[in-house]
Amino acid sequence: MAHAELDRLQACLNLALDTLRKEIDSSQLPPLSQQSSVAHPLDDPTTYLPSTGLFDARRLSLACLGELKSLIQSPLDKIMEERFTVYGVACTDTLIKTGIIDYLSDVPNPSQGVPAAELASKFELDSQKIVPILRCCAASGWVRETRDSSFALNRCARTFIEGNAGRRLNFSMPGFMSMIEAIPHWVAESDWKLSRSPDQTAFQIAFKTPLVAFSWIMENPDVLVPIAEHLQVFGDISTPSIVADYPWEQLQTPVIVDCGGGEGGLVSSILDAHPSFRAIVQDMENVVALTSSIMEDRRPREVENGVLKVESHDLFQPQPRIGNEYSFILRHIMHDWPDKEATTILGHVARALGPKSKILIIDMVAVPNVDSTATSVQSLMHDSRAKGPDYRIPSHFGSASRIVSGSSVHMMSLINGCERSLREWEKLVKGCGLRITNVYPLRAHTSIIECALDTRALL
Repeated sequence: MAHAELDRLQACLNLALDTLRKEIDSSQLPPLSQQSSVAHPLDDPTTYLPSTGLFDARRLSLACLGELKSLIQSPLDKIMEERFTVYGVACTDTLIKTGIIDYLSDVPNPSQGVPAAELASKFELDSQKIVPILRCCAASGWVRETRDSSFALNRCARTFIEGNAGRRLNFSMPGFMSMIEAIPHWVAESDWKLSRSPDQTAFQIAFKTPLVAFSWIMENPDVLVPIAEHLQVFGDISTPSIVADYPWEQLQTPVIVDCGGGEGGLVSSILDAHPSFRAIVQDMENVVALTSSIMEDRRPREVENGVLKVESHDLFQPQPRIGNEYSFILRHIMHDWPDKEATTILGHVARALGPKSKILIIDMVAVPNVDSTATSVQSLMHDSRAKGPDYRIPSHFGSASRIVSGSSVHMMSLINGCERSLREWEKLVKGCGLRITNVYPLRAHTSIIECALDTRALL
């Protein structure tokens, strides 16, 4: 009896894992182990950029695992598992909030595990509540049960330790679950179900506010700082690849303007690698004071000699930096907004361009999975020498693309934004008098969409 799909996925996974192993060895990285008491370089993409082969092999491995799970798992089990996913989020949040994560990381023999009774006593908790929570986290791979009711951190959970990237990324503002619960009503039943306005979303329903999400956040300082830290890490994940994978030496403008550039981390990394550029960080007035202080502390010489500037600018106002001297970065800006508002933002920048200027839109590119056999392993692994059957997986990488699809639903629910497909990007860009000159996939979930003035439209 032929098991074509199962055999194809198994062979594809074997190929991906063999490549992953070879790439780890050629990169001189230590073997992967969940029981390691130290983080692996691959655990933090903000500080380590894997080789292209390693990035592709890991993504393909995860895609194959997801397709195998979809193939063999009972649909009823899948339903229950998805319903229970929210509890996994609550359980990891509980381990962080109680201090259990930090405690487990500091014990003298972390691999031996700590009894739940000790944790309950230490933090004045009920062990009968702590054990199910820890076992839920164990099912997600964050911890392991070393013996009955004793638990140790797995390697990946070290990202949650105080000061690490995962701790800052792992933020859900109060009311977040209510927004998720409001989605079916908003989409199917509410008076706003056909609205694409940023102030008529699941966010307004859940939070009982007329304010656009960003305005609400600004008026609630208790969530402003953790959200800012979350967004900082979200951006930092792609920074090493942005610096390495875009051909900055081909840029013909001497000044890079980072629109909505936050604390200036991206332009700092670009200047480190390409000191011939000058840079300007633009953001809202309430942000630039902090950014200026950070830049004066970290890069005082460049601030003093004018290589690096910080200035306030509202994205919905005309861009003041005009002409052939400037190219512009819009990182994680456009997905925040519906098409109408996104067109306004991009249009202001487009009208400031000179013939040599570029706009670098750094955002996710959603891949429609029109044909589940659209993408071959040979093309995914960038290896024309690949031999054997043409194993195929979904063009959007299946479960390996859940961050992109999840982010799209999140931005839609929050502000009627979305992650756009290449076709949608082309339509948006063309409507602003621009054309896409290139798309650079990154070793991250994002891509660089390079745009320039569409001089053909002027002919």
